[in-house]
Amino acid sequence: MFVTLKQIQQAKANLTGTIIPTPLQDSSTFSRLSGNEIYLKTENLQKTGSFKIRGAYNKIANLTKEEQSKGVVAFSAGNHGAGTAYAAQKLGIRATVVMPENPVPSKKNAIESYGARAIEYGTTSIAMYEKAFQLHKEEGLTMVHPFDDLHIIAGQGTIGLEMLEDLPELDAVIIPVSGGGLISGVAAALKELKPTIKVFGVNTEGATAMYTSLQHGYPVEVEKVNTIADGLMAKKPGEFTYAHTQRYVDDLVLVKESEIAECVAQLAERAKLVVEPSGAAAMAAMINGHFPLKNKKVAVMVSGGNISFELYQSLIKQYNQKYYSENEVVK
Repeated sequence: MFVTLKQIQQAKANLTGTIIPTPLQDSSTFSRLSGNEIYLKTENLQKTGSFKIRGAYNKIANLTKEEQSKGVVAFSAGNHGAGTAYAAQKLGIRATVVMPENPVPSKKNAIESYGARAIEYGTTSIAMYEKAFQLHKEEGLTMVHPFDDLHIIAGQGTIGLEMLEDLPELDAVIIPVSGGGLISGVAAALKELKPTIKVFGVNTEGATAMYTSLQHGYPVEVEKVNTIADGLMAKKPGEFTYAHTQRYVDDLVLVKESEIAECVAQLAERAKLVVEPSGAAAMAAMINGHFPLKNKKVAVMVSGGNISFELYQSLIKQYNQKYYSENEVVK
């Protein structure tokens, strides 16, 4: 089953007044570095600091009154949890979010500040899902899945509608991939409206679930996930998201962890944007030559900006030490 353009357009109507239609920000620096005309889709500036509010709100808004009265449960490293918590608060619904053990403090704080109950459990998306499913069974909470749900996919697809409204002549779009909800929705919207547009996905070398699944020809669970991008840690794509990616996405590549780390600092320095590693993955792949694109108009997803101050400071410091060492300074 695939999401339809009509469902994505309805999701956009549902989200009116709740989300920010984020701008496409052009960048001369990243255009020069990549040899293309680059536009940043700045979802790090979205409500809750990431694109996740789009899918979460659309899902909860489509629940029956009875389902809403019982509350919802999500599992998330942070961004989907914050999106779910914010959406639930706005709609007057109780929310519970299962997070990994020792979560990023700022992400847990955000979830709790929106009135949700945060439960720490496990270290992988599979373990967190099992706990969330347990709460679904025991407490009657409706599962708000982070990616494998057509309402979630439709909500994320509203980004594609905005992109083509702002820049109809786009040639390609680059999107970070975890479980695949974002790329599924955006690619479906783009391809249905403009079949000639190219859509590329990015996994990190430390979290290759979708990449590995595409290589096998069906969704598989990878044995190990170890990445700086905590928002891209899915161990297995969903059935819906795998099918959408296979149908609509032109190619999916791997980006190095070191490239992502550097790109966080580059986005701060050159675009003046605070971006988490997950949100920097697509741009890291773009400027490091992972795509066969030249002289094209390319939109690059900056999917989130929720990063701990400690990690952010560390990445900036590492970047400065590498590129601005003392022996390069003219005294």
